[in-house]
Amino acid sequence: MIGKTTNQNQRDLFQPLLRDFINMSHELVLLGNKIDWDYFEKDFSMYYSKTGQPAMPIRLMVGSLMLKRIYNLSDERLCESWAMNPYMQYFCGEAKFKHQFPCDPSDFVHFRNRIGEEGVEKIFAYSVHLFGVKSKEKLNLSDTTVGENNTTFPTDAKLAKKIIDKCNEIAIKGSVIQRQSYVRISKQLVRETHNRKHPKRRKKAKKADRKLKTIAGRLLRELERKLPDYLLKEYREEFELYYQVLNQKRTDKNKIYSIHKPFTSCIAKGKVHKQYEFGTKIGLNTTFKTLIITAIKSFEGNPHDSKTIEPLLEQMEKNIRHTPDEIIYDRGGKGIKQIGKTKISTPDYRPLKRDTAYQKRVKKKKFRRRAAIEPVIGHLKTDFRMNQNYLSGVNSPQVNAFLAATGWNLKKMMKQLKEKFEKSISWIINLVIQLLGCKQKLSC
Repeated sequence: MIGKTTNQNQRDLFQPLLRDFINMSHELVLLGNKIDWDYFEKDFSMYYSKTGQPAMPIRLMVGSLMLKRIYNLSDERLCESWAMNPYMQYFCGEAKFKHQFPCDPSDFVHFRNRIGEEGVEKIFAYSVHLFGVKSKEKLNLSDTTVGENNTTFPTDAKLAKKIIDKCNEIAIKGSVIQRQSYVRISKQLVRETHNRKHPKRRKKAKKADRKLKTIAGRLLRELERKLPDYLLKEYREEFELYYQVLNQKRTDKNKIYSIHKPFTSCIAKGKVHKQYEFGTKIGLNTTFKTLIITAIKSFEGNPHDSKTIEPLLEQMEKNIRHTPDEIIYDRGGKGIKQIGKTKISTPDYRPLKRDTAYQKRVKKKKFRRRAAIEPVIGHLKTDFRMNQNYLSGVNSPQVNAFLAATGWNLKKMMKQLKEKFEKSISWIINLVIQLLGCKQKLSC
């Protein structure tokens, strides 16, 4: 059942309203007043049942998701900050100050699962709509990056050890009496794989790797023999994944790098400090002048950069009913010149002979401006939680990307609203000063 949002104007005899003592020119207050919360109430009501215990108000949950990305907070840390900050409480629709968060941090997980990727995309699309005409520029910048998953650096020994631990857990749940669990031996074998580059340890490390794989395969086969049929059907997909991990070779394609996030890919971006990144490729579009993120999408595997442009344009058409006339890309986007009405521009190694001096200057300006998307990606990773994907599930990279982009857009909107408010105040002050000056002159 949908929870009721409190009336922020309803007074209480013993408790003041938040708006009575907070600064109404604060960025969060201005943003909270600008957002049409009824839009989310109507659109998200389809995800709730008409019976049962009332859930937390939609404004509270949506506002909390926004605050979490704007201020780069974890679920637990957000609850602590919310209880101390009256501006956060006003933004989430509270009328009076509360001394503790109204629900458990785990409720954010349930809410994200409830609205899913579709609901999170609506939040992102609304953050773009807030800018109005500014989000519909004729020129757009585009690039890709890697959204890393929260996984350890993959090695054969680590993956085999995880399979051994998982097999032991399944055996306990299924009441299977194992011949041997290998708990102590597997720990020692993992220790022996450390520092494998040392000449005196290389042989021992390789032997430990082989032994761990042998033990993992042995435990898997034992479970297949001893588990009842109904449990075998339940764990069939997991066992297939484990066998794929144990059988994969160094030169194989589409390898598994993580047990809990099997969709993780190994992507090389040519970075000196980080040769390989383990996650998913993420493409994004921003406006040319204002750098508003208009589209962002996660891609499975490691597609060529030119293959990521069309899905981003489709997302723009779906969310804001607009596609740019031209996309400015780097040399990685070579291979495609036009998608529909949108032209794809990539820099050449030398200017064309037929170009005039003016055309050369215009192209140079465009391609120099394209570099502005790089710090946007950097801020998304460091300030808006896109550096590591801590969410779980197959669609978690896309959800994480949407929320990070929403945080970026809302932060820009907060800054814009603050500047607009300050300009209006300074204009009023100047007008009053001028009127007072005119009165003094008339009196003289």
